[in-house]
Amino acid sequence: MKNGKLNVVALCLAAGAASCFADVDDSPTALVPNSGRVIQAAHIYYNMATGEQVVTLLADGQSAAAASAQSVPIWSSTEGTACIDQGFTTSFFFGFDDNAGTTSLATDIEVLDFGDIALDTVVDCVQIDWVTGHPDVDLNSDGVGDGVVGLGGQWTFWDADNGRVENQSTRLALISILFIDLPGNIFGEGAFAGYTADIDLVGSFSSSLSFEIGDSDGDLQGAAFGNNDVDTNSDGIGDGVSIANADRDFDGNPDSDLDGDGYFDWAWGVHFFQPGTADLDGDGVIDGDLADSMRAIGVLFGSPAGTAVDNGDGTWEWDIDTSVPDAGFGADDLFAIYKDGAHQGNFWFGGFSCVPDDLGQYTPRADFSMVLYGPDVSDCCPVDMNCDGALNFFDISAFLTAFANEDPAADFSPDGVFNFFDISAFLAAFAAGCP
Repeated sequence: MKNGKLNVVALCLAAGAASCFADVDDSPTALVPNSGRVIQAAHIYYNMATGEQVVTLLADGQSAAAASAQSVPIWSSTEGTACIDQGFTTSFFFGFDDNAGTTSLATDIEVLDFGDIALDTVVDCVQIDWVTGHPDVDLNSDGVGDGVVGLGGQWTFWDADNGRVENQSTRLALISILFIDLPGNIFGEGAFAGYTADIDLVGSFSSSLSFEIGDSDGDLQGAAFGNNDVDTNSDGIGDGVSIANADRDFDGNPDSDLDGDGYFDWAWGVHFFQPGTADLDGDGVIDGDLADSMRAIGVLFGSPAGTAVDNGDGTWEWDIDTSVPDAGFGADDLFAIYKDGAHQGNFWFGGFSCVPDDLGQYTPRADFSMVLYGPDVSDCCPVDMNCDGALNFFDISAFLTAFANEDPAADFSPDGVFNFFDISAFLAAFAAGCP
């Protein structure tokens, strides 16, 4: 933040960048979630391409800033009180970087969470969050901290990663965004401030930072970035292979579905930087005062839309509601931690449970809040099959694929039958063009 403005200093368009590997036991290690008085301070809308920012104070009774009507949630993990039906209204957060030494992994780590998503998914906006106890001021009285010097957060999104639950991770980075001088806690000692931010990646067609997860056909569907030219043999040259078809570890299985559940694996990670520990703005001077770093910063827990289910044997599970448009497929009671680029292991909190412990608290699911937004395909011209605003060969190819799979999108008659009449109707509409 600078005078109430989100300050982005680094944007890594990292399609094709490989990650580090490490051989470790993938059995999850139990940690303890953080609890405390978290006050939700504000929701921030920020456009990466234009610099536009709108701050909405949650205390005003609003839950989000104005959003583009052309973008809708497509993957969501936001339910923070998973046991509310059992009478628990407590929300937890995970303060994984506090420099106070609460765990051996408390400093300079990246937490990685993961899920499943459909192939060829275009993302044009992401929602991030942070919870912090770092003291801040609000000199301009806008209800948001003016920014803690040197307090940074870097969010990265990855193709083909399932948190190393199965096999070695063969992930490829898509985009990484670094914000510095994040707003902090303006509520005083004994409280933590919580912030959410919608990061809009599209300013105009010429300034789009949108990305496609799980490219399968080399067509980025109007997105600016994607892994559609993967270096499969590690010679430093792209081989023209889309990420969904790549086998970079040569095990005979595609990297895109390491857990074999039929969906594309994707992941996101966050790495926080404490004041006085790094030169985030690249001016050769360490940013902030190390004395300000002895405070926790972390992320909110989240779960997809769904219901807590008691298995009757002492264990619980989260039944994801797959009927909602932004169902968070593949979200798991598990997360991974990386330090200095090396995988440290997978972690949880001993298993999700709505049974109160000795302190009267439930055990949260070990996944974190994240929302992906994408183009609203319901507003697209019917023959613009990939919804990229252009009619071309890719739309014809998409139609033929949908027709072969008897996808309702190819029923142009429409009569519930897939035959010559659908092809004829599609070609006629294609020739007529879109409004």
